[in-house]
Amino acid sequence: MTDDRARWLRLSQLFDQAIDLDPSARDALLDAECADDPALREELQRMLDADAANSAFDAGARGIITRHDDPHDGDGDGDGDDDAPAPRLGPWRIDAELGRGGMGTVHAAHRDDDTAQRAAIKRLRRRWDGSIQAQRFLQERRILAVLSHPNIPRLLDNGIDEDGRPWFALEYIDGSPLTAWADAQRLPLRERVALFGQVCEAVQHAHEHFVVHRDLKPANILVDRDGRAKVLDFGVAKRMDEDAGSTRTGMFAGFTPEYAAPEQITGGAISAATDVHALGVVLYQLLTGRLPFVFAVDDLRAAAEAISTQPPPRLEQAIATGSDDEVATRLRERRTDTRAFRRFVRGDLGRILQTALAKEPQRRYASVRAFADDLQRFLEARPVSVSGDTFGYRAGKFIRRNRLGVAMGAIAVLALVGGATGIVLQTRQARVEAVRANLEAQRAESEAARAETEAGRAIASRDFLFELLGRGSPESSGSRHGEITVGEALALARERLDETLREDPHLGVDLSWLIASVHVSLGEHERARAVLEPALDVMSGDTPPLVRARVHSLYARTLLSREDLEAAEPHARSAIALLEGGAPDDAHAAAHETLSTILFMKGDDAAALAEQQRATGLYVAVHGHDSARANNSRVELSYFLAMMDRHPEAIGTAQAAVDAFSRLHGDAAHPDLTHALWSLGYTLHAADRPRDALVPLRRALPLVGKIYTADSTKFARSLQLLALSEIEAGEFDPGVAHARRAEALYRRHAPGHPLLAFLAIAIADALTAQGDPAGATALLAAHLRDSPPKGNPDVAYRMQIMLERARIDAGQAAEGAQTLPALVDTLQASGSSELPGALLAEAYRLRLAGELESAGSRLDAIDSVTASNGLRARLALERALLAGADGDAAAAARHGRTSFDLFVAAQMEGRPEAVRARALAGMEATRPAAGR
Repeated sequence: MTDDRARWLRLSQLFDQAIDLDPSARDALLDAECADDPALREELQRMLDADAANSAFDAGARGIITRHDDPHDGDGDGDGDDDAPAPRLGPWRIDAELGRGGMGTVHAAHRDDDTAQRAAIKRLRRRWDGSIQAQRFLQERRILAVLSHPNIPRLLDNGIDEDGRPWFALEYIDGSPLTAWADAQRLPLRERVALFGQVCEAVQHAHEHFVVHRDLKPANILVDRDGRAKVLDFGVAKRMDEDAGSTRTGMFAGFTPEYAAPEQITGGAISAATDVHALGVVLYQLLTGRLPFVFAVDDLRAAAEAISTQPPPRLEQAIATGSDDEVATRLRERRTDTRAFRRFVRGDLGRILQTALAKEPQRRYASVRAFADDLQRFLEARPVSVSGDTFGYRAGKFIRRNRLGVAMGAIAVLALVGGATGIVLQTRQARVEAVRANLEAQRAESEAARAETEAGRAIASRDFLFELLGRGSPESSGSRHGEITVGEALALARERLDETLREDPHLGVDLSWLIASVHVSLGEHERARAVLEPALDVMSGDTPPLVRARVHSLYARTLLSREDLEAAEPHARSAIALLEGGAPDDAHAAAHETLSTILFMKGDDAAALAEQQRATGLYVAVHGHDSARANNSRVELSYFLAMMDRHPEAIGTAQAAVDAFSRLHGDAAHPDLTHALWSLGYTLHAADRPRDALVPLRRALPLVGKIYTADSTKFARSLQLLALSEIEAGEFDPGVAHARRAEALYRRHAPGHPLLAFLAIAIADALTAQGDPAGATALLAAHLRDSPPKGNPDVAYRMQIMLERARIDAGQAAEGAQTLPALVDTLQASGSSELPGALLAEAYRLRLAGELESAGSRLDAIDSVTASNGLRARLALERALLAGADGDAAAAARHGRTSFDLFVAAQMEGRPEAVRARALAGMEATRPAAGR
């Protein structure tokens, strides 16, 4: 390394260390590091002084607007502007130049090792010398180092080259600008809004790290080949945690005029609202193909006038502006027509954009999150938070613009109707305003008091946890290593909880919910319920609604574990009512999710699906479309879609979640991945693909064991799902073994668990298929007698149908003759989904009794009912057996072939019923099989 390059590298390193220190600490650093090199200290001090200096442009664009991506915006000293970089920068080999800007050049590169990783390398055009471009360059590098988001390119590496010029490497994005990509893909309007939501997530992430982008435009937003938006170029970004009125760097902050906010033009304060305005312009262009403001970019007066005072054309006017060919092209690129476009943008979407593009920052959305949330509500046809400009606001603006004319008009009106009336009205308004101001002051005091109380509770919670964890120290625990298990920690917490509930009920309720949540995550629902019940007793009207809602929602989940649906539902609905109308949050989503499970177990599948869809929408609103929370909620949604027989949609939803979590966790044992694998297995099973379901379910089982141990209800759930698919696919021995193991776990840890009924049905099915109907009869009769299914009546009906069928096979047809006809009538009256199974069982009984005509009429009734391939296969098999009993061998063979084909379609060709259907079709000799 040359001495010159080493010196620049040393300066850069010291600058990065010193920049965030307070003055005294910074001086101490410089004294220590530069004691033997006064020239180095002087140069470093000059860099720091330049960084701290105020910039004319950061106070506002009063005299000039600069496009920071203009290659001619440098200061013209020509310091190596045309120098090409060395073939290598650090471990990166330069491939080609991608572009030039005011700060430097951008090059495509690849890592010269086995990874062949690609990068975009940005290299400063000059050495680091405290210039505007150099300050901006290092500011961008520092900003990118703190940002980590899937919609922002990652900072991969940085350094200084042989010429002493800084460079940094970013994740390479092979994509197109946002609007160009959307037009090329002919992206419909809804999908455009959804894609824009990804951009909002990236910008919100930057804001959460105190970074305002300040130059958002389609050219700085690329969409890659996977349809993922990436926000680029933080070269003029500003730190929000710096002193008002200036930036840390004091740099000349250029921007693109067409996307600038009024405050950027007029010299106002830069804030998150500045990016909200730019995003509004980008969305306007994405929807209409045009910019909301038209002016000559080099005319500051025209730009200021347009951006600061002119309202943008309405969206439906913008799309229709231009020649017929231009309008037709824009509509074709959006797969819409004028009438459909008008329907889409009129109303809520127009008001959302009107708010984002408001002239005054305080009238825009308070955050990008709020902007994105309203767009998501719009896509979900839910009420949005904005109502647009009111008449009062427009009238007020008119009065301020035309004070003299309005005053003269008011005098004339008052002269006509009597001045006294006007004075009374003005006095009344003044009083109203005074009362309103007083209420606002009281509200502010109340909020301050609440914040102080919340801060006190946060400290108390911290102290509680410190003391609890302190029990794990060697001095407190007596353990040589101070080890403490989760179970021991929870036991210690429960010991302290009663005292906390007495001394500080609000804090006690908070901690009760936290401790109970851990118990639920471990599958210990009874312990969680015991923790929550005292909290329910001490909650009152002054307990914060969010806290009360969380407790009600979690308590409902514990009641679900014992299938006490009637008690659980009011708690879930109470939680939703407490949170309705507030900002979206996890507690609200969890309450809807709990209610959806309750409604499903009560047999109301449509309502259950609607509640789960609300929950998923809330998680997306809070965490973003691709977040873990949103994907976990989609896992739950896939179950309900499957229950509604929307199988392709259910499988696609579950597979998307599996793919997302597999990308995130690989094959590591992570709960999110196992839950997604369960949902994929379940949806495949429900779609008559039990053999396909075995793949994700067998992948999940060992992972669940690692996470929760093999002695937990979570492991029981994994066993149960696997057992059901194995038995359905005809793999009876492993299926029964897994089912019985799951049953034992549930009886040990959750004796009233609703899945015990499904396990009993699966085991009975396997026993009957294996030629043990007596064993199936005993199992089902005992279950119905000792622990009948609660809530959803269809589960009990299914168990009863299977019991009657097993009794017939066991030689107890008399009992079926008494029970099955009445059961069919009950299910017909109620419209139960279990009716086809009951009709099939009754036809089976009638055929064996020789009542062939009556048996045929029962089978005819099933034809009018939608059924799965598995049930239709059994129906065709029964028709084949009925035709054989009636002496019609041709019909028996025809129905047998249909039955076998349906069994194959349902991946059930290994079951005895399928073997018998194949034999009836004359395809091969029969072997012992279920049924007669």
